[in-house]
Amino acid sequence: MKFRPFIIAILAATAGWFAARHAPPGHGTQVVQSDATQQCPMHPWVKSAQPGKCSICGMDLVAGSSSAAATSVVMLPPGSVQVLGVQTAEVKQQPLVRTLRVAGMIEEDGSRHGLISAPVEGRIDGLSMNHVGQQVTRRQPLATIFSRTLLKAADEYKLALPQGDLAVAAAKRKLEQYGLVWEQIQTIPSRQPEDLYFGVLSPRTGVIVKSYVAEGQYVKEGQRLFEIADFKTLWFMFTAYEQDIPLLKVRQEVRVSIASLPGQVIRARIDSISPVLDDATHSAMVRVVIENPDRKIMNNTTATAVVELEAPTVLTVPRSAVLWSGAVPRVYVEQTPGSYQPRSVKLGIMGDALAEVLDGLKEGERVVTHGGMLIDSQAQMDEMAVSETAPATAEVSPALMSYLQAAAAVSAALASDDLPASNAALQKLPPAPEAFITTAAPAQAGDLLTLRKAFLPWSQELAAQGLKLKARLPGLHVFRCPMTNSLWQDAPKNAAWIQFSGTLQNPYWGEKMRDCGVEVMP
Repeated sequence: MKFRPFIIAILAATAGWFAARHAPPGHGTQVVQSDATQQCPMHPWVKSAQPGKCSICGMDLVAGSSSAAATSVVMLPPGSVQVLGVQTAEVKQQPLVRTLRVAGMIEEDGSRHGLISAPVEGRIDGLSMNHVGQQVTRRQPLATIFSRTLLKAADEYKLALPQGDLAVAAAKRKLEQYGLVWEQIQTIPSRQPEDLYFGVLSPRTGVIVKSYVAEGQYVKEGQRLFEIADFKTLWFMFTAYEQDIPLLKVRQEVRVSIASLPGQVIRARIDSISPVLDDATHSAMVRVVIENPDRKIMNNTTATAVVELEAPTVLTVPRSAVLWSGAVPRVYVEQTPGSYQPRSVKLGIMGDALAEVLDGLKEGERVVTHGGMLIDSQAQMDEMAVSETAPATAEVSPALMSYLQAAAAVSAALASDDLPASNAALQKLPPAPEAFITTAAPAQAGDLLTLRKAFLPWSQELAAQGLKLKARLPGLHVFRCPMTNSLWQDAPKNAAWIQFSGTLQNPYWGEKMRDCGVEVMP
Protein backbone atom coordinates (compact mmCIF):
# COMPACT_ATOMS: atom_id res chain seq x y z
CA MET A 1 0.00 0.00 0.00
CA LYS A 2 1.43 3.38 -0.93
CA PHE A 3 1.99 6.05 1.67
CA ARG A 4 -0.16 8.74 -0.05
CA PRO A 5 -3.43 6.68 -0.03
CA PHE A 6 -2.75 5.76 3.59
CA ILE A 7 -2.57 9.43 4.62
CA ILE A 8 -5.73 10.28 2.66
CA ALA A 9 -7.63 7.43 4.29
CA ILE A 10 -6.51 8.46 7.76
CA LEU A 11 -7.44 12.11 7.15
CA ALA A 12 -10.91 11.22 5.85
CA ALA A 13 -11.66 8.84 8.69
CA THR A 14 -10.52 10.96 11.58
CA ALA A 15 -12.33 14.13 10.51
CA GLY A 16 -15.72 12.78 11.62
CA TRP A 17 -14.30 10.88 14.58
CA PHE A 18 -12.71 13.83 16.35
CA ALA A 19 -15.37 16.38 15.44
CA ALA A 20 -17.83 14.36 17.48
CA ARG A 21 -15.46 14.38 20.47
CA HIS A 22 -15.14 18.19 20.65
CA ALA A 23 -11.37 17.96 20.29
CA PRO A 24 -9.05 19.81 17.92
CA PRO A 25 -8.83 18.09 14.51
CA GLY A 26 -6.30 15.28 14.53
CA HIS A 27 -4.76 12.98 11.96
CA GLY A 28 -3.67 9.40 11.64
CA THR A 29 -0.62 7.75 13.14
CA GLN A 30 1.23 4.55 12.46
CA VAL A 31 3.29 2.43 14.82
CA VAL A 32 6.29 0.96 13.04
CA GLN A 33 6.39 -2.79 13.67
CA SER A 34 7.30 -5.83 11.66
CA ASP A 35 4.03 -7.83 11.56
CA ALA A 36 1.47 -6.18 9.27
CA THR A 37 -2.28 -6.61 9.50
CA GLN A 38 -5.35 -4.66 8.35
CA GLN A 39 -7.30 -2.26 10.57
CA CYS A 40 -9.95 0.46 10.28
CA PRO A 41 -8.51 3.99 10.40
CA MET A 42 -11.70 5.28 12.08
CA HIS A 43 -12.21 2.35 14.49
CA PRO A 44 -8.63 1.08 15.02
CA TRP A 45 -9.75 -1.79 17.28
CA VAL A 46 -11.42 -3.45 14.25
CA LYS A 47 -8.72 -5.68 12.69
CA SER A 48 -8.47 -8.38 10.08
CA ALA A 49 -5.76 -10.53 8.57
CA GLN A 50 -7.13 -9.85 5.09
CA PRO A 51 -7.98 -6.64 3.17
CA GLY A 52 -11.64 -5.69 3.46
CA LYS A 53 -14.04 -3.16 4.94
CA CYS A 54 -14.77 -2.05 8.51
CA SER A 55 -17.81 -3.84 9.90
CA ILE A 56 -18.85 -0.63 11.73
CA CYS A 57 -18.45 2.20 9.22
CA GLY A 58 -17.73 0.36 5.97
CA MET A 59 -14.38 2.10 5.32
CA ASP A 60 -11.53 0.25 3.65
CA LEU A 61 -9.11 -1.35 6.09
CA VAL A 62 -5.53 -0.05 5.97
CA ALA A 63 -2.18 -1.51 6.96
CA GLY A 64 -1.63 -1.66 10.70
CA SER A 65 -0.07 -4.02 13.21
CA SER A 66 -1.07 -7.48 14.39
CA SER A 67 0.96 -7.32 17.56
CA ALA A 68 -1.03 -7.07 20.77
CA ALA A 69 1.59 -4.92 22.50
CA ALA A 70 2.53 -1.46 21.31
CA THR A 71 6.07 -0.20 21.25
CA SER A 72 6.96 2.47 23.82
CA VAL A 73 7.46 5.04 21.05
CA VAL A 74 4.79 5.82 18.46
CA MET A 75 6.27 6.59 15.04
CA LEU A 76 4.78 8.62 12.21
CA PRO A 77 5.68 7.82 8.60
CA PRO A 78 8.40 10.11 7.18
CA GLY A 79 7.10 13.50 6.09
CA SER A 80 3.65 13.01 7.64
CA VAL A 81 4.02 15.36 10.63
CA GLN A 82 3.11 18.43 8.56
CA VAL A 83 0.46 16.59 6.57
CA LEU A 84 -1.26 15.30 9.69
CA GLY A 85 -1.01 18.61 11.54
CA VAL A 86 0.85 17.34 14.60
CA GLN A 87 1.96 20.29 16.72
CA THR A 88 4.15 20.43 19.82
CA ALA A 89 4.89 22.94 22.55
CA GLU A 90 7.72 23.35 25.04
CA VAL A 91 7.35 22.44 28.70
CA LYS A 92 8.40 25.61 30.54
CA GLN A 93 8.08 27.79 33.58
CA GLN A 94 5.48 30.52 33.10
CA PRO A 95 2.61 32.26 34.91
CA LEU A 96 -0.44 30.04 35.26
CA VAL A 97 -3.41 32.29 34.45
CA ARG A 98 -6.80 31.08 35.62
CA THR A 99 -10.01 33.03 35.15
CA LEU A 100 -12.91 32.37 37.48
CA ARG A 101 -16.37 33.24 36.13
CA VAL A 102 -19.05 33.58 38.79
CA ALA A 103 -22.67 34.63 39.19
CA GLY A 104 -24.18 36.29 42.23
CA MET A 105 -26.46 38.97 43.65
CA ILE A 106 -26.14 42.69 44.23
CA GLU A 107 -27.12 43.37 47.84
CA GLU A 108 -27.20 46.43 50.04
CA ASP A 109 -24.28 47.28 52.30
CA GLY A 110 -25.43 45.95 55.65
CA SER A 111 -23.36 48.52 57.53
CA ARG A 112 -25.38 51.31 55.86
CA HIS A 113 -28.80 49.97 56.81
CA GLY A 114 -30.64 51.87 59.54
CA LEU A 115 -33.82 51.35 61.60
CA ILE A 116 -35.81 54.39 62.73
CA SER A 117 -37.90 53.78 65.86
CA ALA A 118 -40.39 55.92 67.74
CA PRO A 119 -38.35 57.98 70.27
CA VAL A 120 -41.30 58.23 72.65
CA GLU A 121 -44.86 57.03 72.83
CA GLY A 122 -47.38 59.17 71.00
CA ARG A 123 -49.58 59.55 67.94
CA ILE A 124 -48.32 59.97 64.37
CA ASP A 125 -50.33 62.91 63.08
CA GLY A 126 -48.49 63.50 59.82
CA LEU A 127 -46.21 61.63 57.38
CA SER A 128 -43.77 63.42 55.10
CA MET A 129 -42.58 60.08 53.70
CA ASN A 130 -45.14 57.38 53.21
CA HIS A 131 -43.92 54.88 50.64
CA VAL A 132 -40.96 52.64 49.90
CA GLY A 133 -38.33 53.97 47.50
CA GLN A 134 -38.43 57.63 48.55
CA GLN A 135 -35.09 59.37 48.86
CA VAL A 136 -34.38 61.10 52.16
CA THR A 137 -31.51 63.21 53.43
CA ARG A 138 -30.07 63.50 56.91
CA ARG A 139 -32.24 65.61 59.26
CA GLN A 140 -35.13 65.58 56.78
CA PRO A 141 -38.56 65.34 58.52
CA LEU A 142 -40.19 61.94 58.13
CA ALA A 143 -43.26 62.37 60.34
CA THR A 144 -44.82 64.56 63.07
CA ILE A 145 -45.69 63.11 66.44
CA PHE A 146 -47.95 64.29 69.23
CA SER A 147 -46.46 63.15 72.54
CA ARG A 148 -47.32 64.31 76.06
CA THR A 149 -43.94 63.01 77.18
CA LEU A 150 -42.17 65.36 74.78
CA LEU A 151 -44.39 68.31 75.70
CA LYS A 152 -43.63 67.78 79.40
CA ALA A 153 -39.88 67.54 78.73
CA ALA A 154 -40.05 70.74 76.64
CA ASP A 155 -41.77 72.58 79.51
CA GLU A 156 -39.06 71.35 81.90
CA TYR A 157 -36.41 72.73 79.56
CA LYS A 158 -38.08 76.15 79.54
CA LEU A 159 -38.20 76.16 83.34
CA ALA A 160 -34.52 75.19 83.57
CA LEU A 161 -33.27 78.08 81.47
CA PRO A 162 -33.25 80.65 84.32
CA GLN A 163 -31.78 78.11 86.79
CA GLY A 164 -28.31 77.92 85.30
CA ASP A 165 -26.14 75.64 83.21
CA LEU A 166 -26.49 72.42 85.26
CA ALA A 167 -30.29 72.45 85.13
CA VAL A 168 -30.27 73.34 81.40
CA ALA A 169 -27.81 70.54 80.60
CA ALA A 170 -29.93 67.95 82.43
CA ALA A 171 -33.12 69.05 80.65
CA LYS A 172 -31.31 69.10 77.31
CA ARG A 173 -30.03 65.53 77.78
CA LYS A 174 -33.59 64.31 78.43
CA LEU A 175 -34.82 65.90 75.19
CA GLU A 176 -31.97 64.32 73.26
CA GLN A 177 -32.89 60.93 74.71
CA TYR A 178 -36.40 61.51 73.37
CA GLY A 179 -34.99 61.93 69.85
CA LEU A 180 -34.73 65.71 69.46
CA VAL A 181 -31.65 67.30 67.89
CA TRP A 182 -30.09 70.61 68.90
CA GLU A 183 -31.81 72.52 66.08
CA GLN A 184 -35.17 71.42 67.51
CA ILE A 185 -34.20 72.00 71.14
CA GLN A 186 -33.08 75.59 70.62
CA THR A 187 -36.51 76.49 69.16
CA ILE A 188 -38.36 75.37 72.31
CA PRO A 189 -38.22 78.74 74.13
CA SER A 190 -40.01 80.41 71.19
CA ARG A 191 -42.62 77.68 70.65
CA GLN A 192 -46.22 78.80 70.92
CA PRO A 193 -48.51 77.04 73.43
CA GLU A 194 -50.73 75.72 70.63
CA ASP A 195 -47.74 74.09 68.91
CA LEU A 196 -48.19 70.50 70.11
CA TYR A 197 -46.19 68.56 67.49
CA PHE A 198 -42.55 67.56 67.09
CA GLY A 199 -40.82 66.30 63.96
CA VAL A 200 -39.28 62.85 63.63
CA LEU A 201 -36.07 63.43 61.62
CA SER A 202 -34.06 61.00 59.52
CA PRO A 203 -30.69 60.23 61.12
CA ARG A 204 -29.09 59.47 57.75
CA THR A 205 -29.28 59.93 54.00
CA GLY A 206 -30.67 57.04 52.01
CA VAL A 207 -33.76 55.36 50.61
CA ILE A 208 -36.79 54.14 52.54
CA VAL A 209 -36.88 50.39 52.07
CA LYS A 210 -39.63 49.59 54.59
CA SER A 211 -42.44 51.59 56.25
CA TYR A 212 -44.28 50.30 59.30
CA VAL A 213 -46.45 53.27 60.25
CA ALA A 214 -49.62 55.03 59.04
CA GLU A 215 -50.97 58.50 59.73
CA GLY A 216 -53.04 58.62 62.92
CA GLN A 217 -51.37 55.51 64.36
CA TYR A 218 -50.50 55.40 68.06
CA VAL A 219 -46.97 54.13 68.66
CA LYS A 220 -45.01 53.04 71.68
CA GLU A 221 -41.44 53.99 72.51
CA GLY A 222 -39.06 51.86 70.44
CA GLN A 223 -41.69 50.78 67.92
CA ARG A 224 -40.42 50.50 64.33
CA LEU A 225 -41.33 53.35 61.99
CA PHE A 226 -39.02 53.06 58.94
CA GLU A 227 -35.98 51.24 57.58
CA ILE A 228 -33.50 53.23 55.51
CA ALA A 229 -30.65 51.97 53.36
CA ASP A 230 -27.87 53.96 51.73
CA PHE A 231 -27.21 52.44 48.29
CA LYS A 232 -24.11 54.53 47.58
CA THR A 233 -22.19 51.40 48.47
CA LEU A 234 -23.40 47.93 47.51
CA TRP A 235 -22.16 44.38 47.97
CA PHE A 236 -21.75 41.83 45.19
CA MET A 237 -22.04 38.40 46.83
CA PHE A 238 -20.95 35.24 45.02
CA THR A 239 -20.20 31.64 45.88
CA ALA A 240 -16.64 30.32 45.66
CA TYR A 241 -16.13 26.58 45.64
CA GLU A 242 -13.55 24.75 47.68
CA GLN A 243 -10.97 24.26 44.94
CA ASP A 244 -10.93 27.98 44.05
CA ILE A 245 -10.85 29.51 47.53
CA PRO A 246 -7.04 29.19 48.02
CA LEU A 247 -6.55 31.32 44.89
CA LEU A 248 -8.82 34.17 46.04
CA LYS A 249 -7.35 37.05 48.02
CA VAL A 250 -8.76 40.10 49.77
CA ARG A 251 -8.25 43.24 47.62
CA GLN A 252 -8.21 41.10 44.45
CA GLU A 253 -9.83 42.87 41.49
CA VAL A 254 -13.20 41.65 40.19
CA ARG A 255 -14.87 42.78 36.96
CA VAL A 256 -18.64 42.85 37.48
CA SER A 257 -21.27 42.95 34.71
CA ILE A 258 -24.93 43.76 35.41
CA ALA A 259 -27.80 43.08 33.01
CA SER A 260 -29.46 46.44 33.74
CA LEU A 261 -26.25 48.26 32.69
CA PRO A 262 -25.43 46.60 29.35
CA GLY A 263 -21.93 47.12 28.04
CA GLN A 264 -20.57 48.42 31.35
CA VAL A 265 -17.93 46.63 33.37
CA ILE A 266 -17.56 47.70 37.00
CA ARG A 267 -14.17 47.18 38.57
CA ALA A 268 -14.27 46.43 42.27
CA ARG A 269 -12.27 44.50 44.85
CA ILE A 270 -12.88 41.56 47.15
CA ASP A 271 -13.62 42.80 50.66
CA SER A 272 -13.95 39.53 52.55
CA ILE A 273 -13.99 35.74 52.10
CA SER A 274 -16.04 33.73 54.56
CA PRO A 275 -13.86 31.31 56.56
CA VAL A 276 -16.80 28.90 56.93
CA LEU A 277 -17.64 26.35 54.22
CA ASP A 278 -21.23 25.35 53.57
CA ASP A 279 -21.70 21.71 54.56
CA ALA A 280 -23.77 20.79 51.52
CA THR A 281 -21.92 22.57 48.70
CA HIS A 282 -18.41 22.92 50.17
CA SER A 283 -18.43 26.56 49.18
CA ALA A 284 -17.96 29.93 50.87
CA MET A 285 -19.47 33.35 50.27
CA VAL A 286 -17.25 36.11 48.90
CA ARG A 287 -18.12 39.80 49.27
CA VAL A 288 -17.11 42.47 46.78
CA VAL A 289 -17.68 46.15 47.63
CA ILE A 290 -19.04 48.27 44.75
CA GLU A 291 -19.19 52.05 44.85
CA ASN A 292 -22.53 53.37 43.60
CA PRO A 293 -22.47 57.18 44.08
CA ASP A 294 -25.13 57.92 41.45
CA ARG A 295 -27.31 54.97 42.55
CA LYS A 296 -27.55 53.60 39.01
CA ILE A 297 -27.02 50.05 40.24
CA MET A 298 -30.22 48.60 41.63
CA ASN A 299 -30.38 46.54 44.79
CA ASN A 300 -31.29 42.82 44.63
CA THR A 301 -30.31 42.42 40.99
CA THR A 302 -28.31 39.54 39.52
CA ALA A 303 -24.80 40.01 38.19
CA THR A 304 -21.89 38.06 36.75
CA ALA A 305 -18.21 38.64 37.34
CA VAL A 306 -14.77 37.64 36.16
CA VAL A 307 -11.94 37.13 38.64
CA GLU A 308 -8.42 36.75 37.32
CA LEU A 309 -6.83 34.56 39.95
CA GLU A 310 -3.22 34.93 40.98
CA ALA A 311 -0.80 33.69 38.34
CA PRO A 312 2.14 31.93 40.04
CA THR A 313 5.07 30.93 37.85
CA VAL A 314 5.15 27.13 37.66
CA LEU A 315 6.17 24.37 35.27
CA THR A 316 3.38 24.11 32.71
CA VAL A 317 2.09 22.33 29.62
CA PRO A 318 -0.83 23.40 27.41
CA ARG A 319 -4.09 21.78 28.54
CA SER A 320 -4.59 20.52 24.99
CA ALA A 321 -1.55 18.29 25.48
CA VAL A 322 -3.11 16.34 28.37
CA LEU A 323 -5.02 13.15 27.53
CA TRP A 324 -7.47 11.63 30.00
CA SER A 325 -8.45 8.36 28.38
CA GLY A 326 -7.44 6.50 31.53
CA ALA A 327 -7.40 7.14 35.27
CA VAL A 328 -3.98 8.83 35.05
CA PRO A 329 -3.40 11.86 32.78
CA ARG A 330 -0.65 11.51 30.20
CA VAL A 331 1.04 13.37 27.39
CA TYR A 332 3.08 12.40 24.34
CA VAL A 333 6.66 13.65 24.48
CA GLU A 334 8.49 14.28 21.21
CA GLN A 335 11.68 12.23 21.06
CA THR A 336 12.62 13.22 17.55
CA PRO A 337 10.40 14.74 14.86
CA GLY A 338 7.92 11.99 14.05
CA SER A 339 8.47 9.83 17.17
CA TYR A 340 6.50 10.31 20.40
CA GLN A 341 6.69 8.62 23.78
CA PRO A 342 3.67 8.36 26.13
CA ARG A 343 4.37 9.77 29.58
CA SER A 344 2.17 9.70 32.67
CA VAL A 345 2.13 13.04 34.49
CA LYS A 346 1.00 14.41 37.82
CA LEU A 347 -0.89 17.69 37.47
CA GLY A 348 -1.55 20.52 39.89
CA ILE A 349 -3.67 23.61 39.30
CA MET A 350 -5.54 23.79 36.01
CA GLY A 351 -5.38 27.21 34.34
CA ASP A 352 -7.35 28.64 31.43
CA ALA A 353 -4.95 27.33 28.79
CA LEU A 354 -2.16 25.75 30.84
CA ALA A 355 -1.85 22.98 33.42
CA GLU A 356 0.68 22.88 36.24
CA VAL A 357 3.05 19.88 36.04
CA LEU A 358 4.10 18.44 39.40
CA ASP A 359 5.86 15.32 38.12
CA GLY A 360 6.59 13.42 34.92
CA LEU A 361 8.10 16.13 32.70
CA LYS A 362 11.19 18.29 32.61
CA GLU A 363 11.58 21.87 31.49
CA GLY A 364 12.59 22.06 27.84
CA GLU A 365 10.88 18.85 26.69
CA ARG A 366 8.31 19.15 23.94
CA VAL A 367 4.81 17.65 24.14
CA VAL A 368 2.18 17.05 21.46
CA THR A 369 -0.60 19.67 21.65
CA HIS A 370 -2.50 18.81 18.44
CA GLY A 371 -2.81 15.33 17.01
CA GLY A 372 -2.20 13.60 20.34
CA MET A 373 -5.60 11.87 20.34
CA LEU A 374 -4.85 10.00 17.15
CA ILE A 375 -1.37 9.06 18.34
CA ASP A 376 -2.97 7.81 21.54
CA SER A 377 -5.59 5.80 19.67
CA GLN A 378 -2.84 4.00 17.78
CA ALA A 379 -1.08 3.16 21.05
CA GLN A 380 -4.32 1.90 22.61
CA MET A 381 -5.13 -0.04 19.47
CA ASP A 382 -1.98 -2.08 19.83
CA GLU A 383 -2.62 -2.66 23.53
CA MET A 384 -6.19 -3.82 22.83
CA ALA A 385 -5.55 -5.66 19.58
CA VAL A 386 -7.74 -8.71 19.11
CA SER A 387 -6.69 -11.88 17.39
CA GLU A 388 -7.24 -12.24 13.64
CA THR A 389 -9.91 -14.87 14.23
CA ALA A 390 -11.87 -13.02 16.94
CA PRO A 391 -15.59 -12.82 16.16
CA ALA A 392 -17.12 -9.43 15.40
CA THR A 393 -19.99 -9.78 17.86
CA ALA A 394 -18.45 -7.20 20.28
CA GLU A 395 -18.36 -4.42 17.71
CA VAL A 396 -20.28 -1.17 18.26
CA SER A 397 -22.89 -0.50 15.58
CA PRO A 398 -22.84 2.76 13.59
CA ALA A 399 -26.29 3.63 14.96
CA LEU A 400 -25.13 3.24 18.57
CA MET A 401 -21.93 5.19 17.92
CA SER A 402 -23.94 8.02 16.37
CA TYR A 403 -26.33 8.07 19.32
CA LEU A 404 -23.51 8.19 21.89
CA GLN A 405 -21.72 11.00 20.07
CA ALA A 406 -24.92 13.04 19.82
CA ALA A 407 -25.64 12.49 23.53
CA ALA A 408 -22.11 13.64 24.39
CA ALA A 409 -22.73 16.80 22.36
CA VAL A 410 -25.75 17.61 24.55
CA SER A 411 -23.65 17.10 27.67
CA ALA A 412 -20.84 19.31 26.34
CA ALA A 413 -23.27 22.15 25.56
CA LEU A 414 -24.73 21.98 29.08
CA ALA A 415 -21.20 22.08 30.52
CA SER A 416 -20.75 25.42 28.74
CA ASP A 417 -24.10 26.79 30.06
CA ASP A 418 -25.14 27.16 26.41
CA LEU A 419 -28.93 26.64 26.30
CA PRO A 420 -29.36 27.25 22.51
CA ALA A 421 -26.56 24.78 21.72
CA SER A 422 -28.06 22.22 24.14
CA ASN A 423 -31.47 22.44 22.47
CA ALA A 424 -29.86 22.28 19.02
CA ALA A 425 -27.92 19.16 20.03
CA LEU A 426 -31.14 17.53 21.23
CA GLN A 427 -32.74 18.27 17.86
CA LYS A 428 -29.92 16.37 16.15
CA LEU A 429 -30.17 13.36 18.48
CA PRO A 430 -30.96 10.27 16.38
CA PRO A 431 -33.38 7.57 17.60
CA ALA A 432 -31.92 5.36 20.30
CA PRO A 433 -30.87 1.89 19.14
CA GLU A 434 -33.43 -0.74 20.01
CA ALA A 435 -33.17 -2.14 23.56
CA PHE A 436 -30.16 0.08 24.37
CA ILE A 437 -31.78 2.56 26.75
CA THR A 438 -35.22 2.81 28.36
CA THR A 439 -35.13 6.41 29.62
CA ALA A 440 -36.36 8.94 27.09
CA ALA A 441 -34.05 11.77 26.05
CA PRO A 442 -34.97 15.17 27.51
CA ALA A 443 -37.13 17.55 25.54
CA GLN A 444 -35.93 21.03 24.62
CA ALA A 445 -36.36 23.49 27.48
CA GLY A 446 -36.57 27.22 28.05
CA ASP A 447 -33.97 27.37 30.82
CA LEU A 448 -30.89 25.43 31.88
CA LEU A 449 -32.24 24.22 35.24
CA THR A 450 -35.30 22.61 33.65
CA LEU A 451 -33.16 20.96 30.98
CA ARG A 452 -30.64 19.67 33.51
CA LYS A 453 -33.40 18.12 35.63
CA ALA A 454 -34.68 16.24 32.58
CA PHE A 455 -31.15 15.43 31.38
CA LEU A 456 -30.05 13.76 34.64
CA PRO A 457 -32.01 10.44 34.56
CA TRP A 458 -31.27 9.97 30.86
CA SER A 459 -27.59 10.69 31.44
CA GLN A 460 -27.47 8.30 34.39
CA GLU A 461 -28.62 5.39 32.25
CA LEU A 462 -26.29 6.39 29.41
CA ALA A 463 -23.38 6.37 31.86
CA ALA A 464 -24.33 2.90 33.12
CA GLN A 465 -24.41 1.61 29.56
CA GLY A 466 -21.21 3.50 28.76
CA LEU A 467 -19.31 1.60 31.45
CA LYS A 468 -20.21 -1.64 29.66
CA LEU A 469 -18.91 -0.23 26.37
CA LYS A 470 -15.60 1.24 27.54
CA ALA A 471 -13.60 -1.84 26.63
CA ARG A 472 -14.82 -1.54 23.03
CA LEU A 473 -14.68 2.26 22.87
CA PRO A 474 -11.33 3.45 24.25
CA GLY A 475 -12.30 7.08 23.54
CA LEU A 476 -15.45 6.94 25.71
CA HIS A 477 -15.25 8.36 29.25
CA VAL A 478 -17.71 8.14 32.13
CA PHE A 479 -17.52 10.77 34.87
CA ARG A 480 -19.53 11.37 38.02
CA CYS A 481 -19.92 14.44 40.24
CA PRO A 482 -20.11 13.88 44.04
CA MET A 483 -21.94 17.19 44.59
CA THR A 484 -24.98 16.96 42.33
CA ASN A 485 -27.26 16.55 45.35
CA SER A 486 -26.70 20.28 46.01
CA LEU A 487 -28.14 21.37 42.65
CA TRP A 488 -31.84 21.17 43.49
CA GLN A 489 -34.13 19.47 45.97
CA ASP A 490 -34.13 15.66 45.68
CA ALA A 491 -31.25 15.69 43.17
CA PRO A 492 -29.15 12.51 43.62
CA LYS A 493 -25.53 12.46 44.65
CA ASN A 494 -22.88 11.22 42.21
CA ALA A 495 -24.86 11.83 39.02
CA ALA A 496 -22.87 10.62 35.99
CA TRP A 497 -22.47 11.43 32.30
CA ILE A 498 -20.55 10.32 29.22
CA GLN A 499 -18.15 12.28 27.03
CA PHE A 500 -15.57 11.67 24.33
CA SER A 501 -13.07 14.13 25.76
CA GLY A 502 -10.78 13.35 28.66
CA THR A 503 -11.02 16.89 30.04
CA LEU A 504 -13.73 17.22 32.69
CA GLN A 505 -16.85 18.98 31.37
CA ASN A 506 -19.49 18.82 34.12
CA PRO A 507 -22.94 19.26 32.50
CA TYR A 508 -24.76 19.62 35.83
CA TRP A 509 -22.80 22.54 37.34
CA GLY A 510 -21.67 24.14 34.07
CA GLU A 511 -19.29 27.07 34.38
CA LYS A 512 -19.76 27.23 38.18
CA MET A 513 -17.84 23.97 38.65
CA ARG A 514 -17.01 22.76 35.17
CA ASP A 515 -14.10 20.61 36.35
CA CYS A 516 -15.83 19.02 39.34
CA GLY A 517 -15.90 15.23 39.08
CA VAL A 518 -13.95 12.00 38.86
CA GLU A 519 -13.71 9.39 36.14
CA VAL A 520 -15.59 6.13 36.72
CA MET A 521 -13.86 2.95 35.72
CA PRO A 522 -15.66 -0.36 34.98
